[in-house]
Amino acid sequence: MKKTALNRRDEIAKALMQDGEIGTQALAQKYGVSVETIRKDLLYLQENGIAKKGYGGAVVCSEWNEQSFGQKAVEHQAEKARIAGRALDFVCDGDIVILDSGSTVAALAKQLFTRKRLTVFTNSLHAVQALSSADARIYLLGGALQPTSNASTGHWALQALAEIRANVAFLGTSGFYDRRGPCVENFGESEVKKAMIRSANKSILLADSSKAQQGAMIQFAGWEEVGLWITDEGVERETLDEISKETEVIVI
Repeated sequence: MKKTALNRRDEIAKALMQDGEIGTQALAQKYGVSVETIRKDLLYLQENGIAKKGYGGAVVCSEWNEQSFGQKAVEHQAEKARIAGRALDFVCDGDIVILDSGSTVAALAKQLFTRKRLTVFTNSLHAVQALSSADARIYLLGGALQPTSNASTGHWALQALAEIRANVAFLGTSGFYDRRGPCVENFGESEVKKAMIRSANKSILLADSSKAQQGAMIQFAGWEEVGLWITDEGVERETLDEISKETEVIVI
Protein backbone atom coordinates (compact mmCIF):
# COMPACT_ATOMS: atom_id res chain seq x y z
CA MET A 1 0.00 0.00 0.00
CA LYS A 2 1.37 3.40 -0.98
CA LYS A 3 1.97 5.83 1.83
CA THR A 4 0.28 9.20 1.95
CA ALA A 5 2.33 12.28 1.13
CA LEU A 6 2.24 13.20 4.84
CA ASN A 7 3.65 9.85 5.96
CA ARG A 8 6.18 9.75 3.14
CA ARG A 9 7.53 13.21 3.97
CA ASP A 10 7.71 12.33 7.66
CA GLU A 11 9.77 9.23 6.85
CA ILE A 12 12.04 11.15 4.47
CA ALA A 13 12.65 13.77 7.16
CA LYS A 14 13.59 11.05 9.66
CA ALA A 15 15.90 9.41 7.13
CA LEU A 16 17.60 12.76 6.56
CA MET A 17 18.10 13.23 10.29
CA GLN A 18 19.63 9.78 10.56
CA ASP A 19 21.79 9.70 7.41
CA GLY A 20 22.42 13.38 6.73
CA GLU A 21 21.70 13.06 3.01
CA ILE A 22 19.43 11.15 0.69
CA GLY A 23 19.04 10.55 -3.05
CA THR A 24 16.02 11.41 -5.17
CA GLN A 25 16.17 8.30 -7.35
CA ALA A 26 16.46 5.95 -4.38
CA LEU A 27 13.45 7.57 -2.73
CA ALA A 28 11.37 7.30 -5.90
CA GLN A 29 12.13 3.58 -6.12
CA LYS A 30 11.48 3.00 -2.43
CA TYR A 31 8.04 4.63 -2.43
CA GLY A 32 6.99 3.72 -5.97
CA VAL A 33 6.43 7.31 -7.04
CA SER A 34 7.94 9.56 -9.67
CA VAL A 35 11.17 11.49 -9.25
CA GLU A 36 9.15 14.68 -9.68
CA THR A 37 6.95 13.70 -6.72
CA ILE A 38 10.05 13.21 -4.57
CA ARG A 39 11.41 16.57 -5.70
CA LYS A 40 8.17 18.17 -4.48
CA ASP A 41 8.58 16.34 -1.16
CA LEU A 42 12.13 17.65 -0.80
CA LEU A 43 11.03 21.15 -1.72
CA TYR A 44 8.36 20.93 1.00
CA LEU A 45 11.00 19.86 3.52
CA GLN A 46 13.27 22.68 2.38
CA GLU A 47 10.49 25.23 2.83
CA ASN A 48 10.02 23.91 6.39
CA GLY A 49 13.70 24.35 7.18
CA ILE A 50 14.55 20.64 7.33
CA ALA A 51 16.34 19.87 4.06
CA LYS A 52 18.55 21.63 1.57
CA LYS A 53 17.92 20.44 -1.98
CA GLY A 54 20.86 19.68 -4.20
CA TYR A 55 21.65 17.86 -7.40
CA GLY A 56 20.15 14.37 -7.20
CA GLY A 57 18.86 14.64 -3.63
CA ALA A 58 19.05 16.64 -0.44
CA VAL A 59 21.02 17.08 2.77
CA VAL A 60 19.69 17.82 6.23
CA CYS A 61 19.89 21.46 7.33
CA SER A 62 20.32 20.79 11.05
CA GLU A 63 20.52 18.00 13.59
CA TRP A 64 17.12 17.27 15.07
CA ASN A 65 16.96 14.77 17.95
CA GLU A 66 13.50 14.09 19.25
CA GLN A 67 13.35 13.38 22.98
CA SER A 68 10.95 10.88 24.47
CA PHE A 69 8.06 12.10 26.62
CA GLY A 70 9.81 10.70 29.68
CA GLN A 71 12.91 12.79 29.00
CA LYS A 72 10.86 15.93 28.50
CA ALA A 73 8.69 15.34 31.56
CA VAL A 74 11.60 15.36 34.01
CA GLU A 75 13.07 18.61 32.66
CA HIS A 76 12.05 21.99 34.14
CA GLN A 77 9.38 20.37 36.34
CA ALA A 78 8.95 23.36 38.65
CA GLU A 79 8.43 25.76 35.73
CA LYS A 80 5.96 23.40 34.07
CA ALA A 81 3.93 23.07 37.26
CA ARG A 82 3.72 26.85 37.65
CA ILE A 83 2.77 27.32 34.00
CA ALA A 84 0.08 24.64 34.37
CA GLY A 85 -1.24 26.36 37.50
CA ARG A 86 -1.64 29.63 35.61
CA ALA A 87 -3.27 27.84 32.68
CA LEU A 88 -5.87 26.43 35.06
CA ASP A 89 -7.28 29.96 35.40
CA PHE A 90 -8.56 29.62 31.83
CA VAL A 91 -10.65 26.51 32.54
CA CYS A 92 -14.14 26.88 34.01
CA ASP A 93 -16.51 24.25 35.38
CA GLY A 94 -18.41 22.60 32.53
CA ASP A 95 -15.91 23.55 29.83
CA ILE A 96 -15.02 21.48 26.79
CA VAL A 97 -11.23 21.24 26.75
CA ILE A 98 -8.69 19.92 24.24
CA LEU A 99 -5.29 18.73 25.47
CA ASP A 100 -2.41 17.81 23.19
CA SER A 101 0.56 15.57 23.97
CA GLY A 102 2.95 18.13 25.48
CA SER A 103 4.60 17.41 28.83
CA THR A 104 3.51 20.80 30.24
CA VAL A 105 -0.03 20.09 29.05
CA ALA A 106 0.15 16.78 30.94
CA ALA A 107 1.12 18.80 34.03
CA LEU A 108 -2.08 20.80 33.54
CA ALA A 109 -4.10 17.57 33.23
CA LYS A 110 -2.94 16.61 36.73
CA GLN A 111 -4.51 19.81 38.09
CA LEU A 112 -7.87 19.58 36.33
CA PHE A 113 -9.40 17.65 39.25
CA THR A 114 -10.13 21.12 40.70
CA ARG A 115 -12.70 21.73 37.95
CA LYS A 116 -16.10 20.05 37.67
CA ARG A 117 -18.12 18.55 34.82
CA LEU A 118 -15.42 18.91 32.20
CA THR A 119 -15.41 17.27 28.79
CA VAL A 120 -11.85 16.58 27.70
CA PHE A 121 -10.60 15.50 24.26
CA THR A 122 -6.97 14.46 24.02
CA ASN A 123 -4.59 12.49 21.81
CA SER A 124 -2.24 11.82 24.75
CA LEU A 125 -2.10 8.61 26.77
CA HIS A 126 -0.21 10.51 29.46
CA ALA A 127 -2.96 13.11 29.75
CA VAL A 128 -5.60 10.38 30.06
CA GLN A 129 -3.67 8.80 32.94
CA ALA A 130 -3.24 12.19 34.61
CA LEU A 131 -7.00 12.81 34.39
CA SER A 132 -7.87 9.70 36.41
CA SER A 133 -9.12 11.73 39.40
CA ALA A 134 -10.83 14.50 37.42
CA ASP A 135 -14.58 15.09 37.28
CA ALA A 136 -14.60 14.76 33.50
CA ARG A 137 -15.84 12.83 30.52
CA ILE A 138 -12.64 11.88 28.75
CA TYR A 139 -12.36 11.11 25.04
CA LEU A 140 -9.12 9.66 23.68
CA LEU A 141 -8.67 10.55 20.01
CA GLY A 142 -7.89 7.53 17.87
CA GLY A 143 -5.11 6.99 15.36
CA ALA A 144 -1.56 5.75 14.96
CA LEU A 145 0.52 5.93 18.14
CA GLN A 146 3.75 7.96 18.04
CA PRO A 147 6.33 6.01 20.09
CA THR A 148 8.27 8.99 21.47
CA SER A 149 5.27 10.97 22.71
CA ASN A 150 2.55 8.30 23.16
CA ALA A 151 0.27 10.54 21.12
CA SER A 152 -2.25 9.41 18.52
CA THR A 153 -2.11 10.97 15.07
CA GLY A 154 -3.66 10.46 11.67
CA HIS A 155 -7.04 10.50 9.94
CA TRP A 156 -9.15 9.24 12.85
CA ALA A 157 -7.89 11.95 15.17
CA LEU A 158 -8.33 14.66 12.53
CA GLN A 159 -11.84 13.49 11.68
CA ALA A 160 -12.93 13.57 15.33
CA LEU A 161 -11.45 17.02 15.88
CA ALA A 162 -13.32 18.35 12.83
CA GLU A 163 -16.59 17.56 14.65
CA ILE A 164 -15.62 19.23 17.93
CA ARG A 165 -16.07 22.79 19.17
CA ALA A 166 -14.16 23.35 22.40
CA ASN A 167 -13.89 26.31 24.73
CA VAL A 168 -10.11 26.08 24.88
CA ALA A 169 -7.21 24.01 23.52
CA PHE A 170 -3.92 23.69 25.38
CA LEU A 171 -0.89 22.98 23.22
CA GLY A 172 2.76 22.19 23.78
CA THR A 173 5.75 22.71 21.53
CA SER A 174 9.15 21.10 21.02
CA GLY A 175 10.71 24.51 20.46
CA PHE A 176 10.67 27.55 18.19
CA TYR A 177 14.17 29.01 18.09
CA ASP A 178 14.59 31.18 14.98
CA ARG A 179 11.07 30.30 13.77
CA ARG A 180 7.89 32.36 13.35
CA GLY A 181 5.73 30.13 15.54
CA PRO A 182 5.68 27.01 17.71
CA CYS A 183 7.05 23.80 16.20
CA VAL A 184 7.03 20.04 16.67
CA GLU A 185 9.19 17.18 15.42
CA ASN A 186 6.90 15.29 13.02
CA PHE A 187 4.19 15.96 10.47
CA GLY A 188 1.57 13.73 12.11
CA GLU A 189 1.55 15.64 15.38
CA SER A 190 1.74 18.93 13.51
CA GLU A 191 -1.48 18.15 11.63
CA VAL A 192 -3.27 17.20 14.87
CA LYS A 193 -2.15 20.42 16.58
CA LYS A 194 -3.41 22.46 13.61
CA ALA A 195 -6.78 20.70 13.84
CA MET A 196 -6.95 21.37 17.58
CA ILE A 197 -6.45 25.09 16.96
CA ARG A 198 -9.25 25.08 14.39
CA SER A 199 -11.59 23.27 16.80
CA ALA A 200 -11.20 25.63 19.79
CA ASN A 201 -12.51 29.10 20.55
CA LYS A 202 -9.17 29.91 22.17
CA SER A 203 -5.76 28.25 21.86
CA ILE A 204 -3.14 28.53 24.61
CA LEU A 205 0.48 27.51 24.25
CA LEU A 206 2.15 26.14 27.39
CA ALA A 207 5.93 26.28 26.99
CA ASP A 208 8.73 26.92 29.45
CA SER A 209 11.58 29.28 28.56
CA SER A 210 13.90 26.52 27.36
CA LYS A 211 11.70 26.07 24.26
CA ALA A 212 12.73 29.54 23.06
CA GLN A 213 16.30 28.20 22.68
CA GLN A 214 15.39 24.86 21.08
CA GLY A 215 14.62 24.12 17.46
CA ALA A 216 12.13 21.65 15.99
CA MET A 217 11.30 20.57 12.47
CA ILE A 218 7.72 21.51 11.70
CA GLN A 219 6.02 24.82 12.46
CA PHE A 220 2.36 24.04 13.20
CA ALA A 221 1.12 27.60 13.69
CA GLY A 222 2.08 31.22 13.38
CA TRP A 223 2.13 33.27 16.57
CA GLU A 224 -0.96 35.12 15.41
CA GLU A 225 -2.87 31.79 15.50
CA VAL A 226 -2.02 31.25 19.16
CA GLY A 227 -4.26 33.26 21.44
CA LEU A 228 -1.90 33.17 24.41
CA TRP A 229 1.53 31.88 25.42
CA ILE A 230 2.17 31.12 29.10
CA THR A 231 5.84 30.82 30.03
CA ASP A 232 8.36 31.49 32.80
CA GLU A 233 10.83 34.30 33.51
CA GLY A 234 13.77 32.69 31.70
CA VAL A 235 12.81 33.99 28.25
CA GLU A 236 15.02 36.75 26.90
CA ARG A 237 13.39 40.18 26.76
CA GLU A 238 14.05 40.55 23.03
CA THR A 239 12.21 37.28 22.33
CA LEU A 240 9.28 38.28 24.53
CA ASP A 241 8.99 41.67 22.87
CA GLU A 242 9.03 40.15 19.39
CA ILE A 243 6.42 37.47 20.11
CA SER A 244 4.25 39.90 22.07
CA LYS A 245 3.70 41.80 18.81
CA GLU A 246 1.82 38.73 17.48
CA THR A 247 0.07 37.24 20.53
CA GLU A 248 -0.54 37.76 24.23
CA VAL A 249 2.19 36.49 26.56
CA ILE A 250 1.90 35.76 30.27
CA VAL A 251 5.16 35.35 32.20
CA ILE A 252 4.88 33.65 35.59
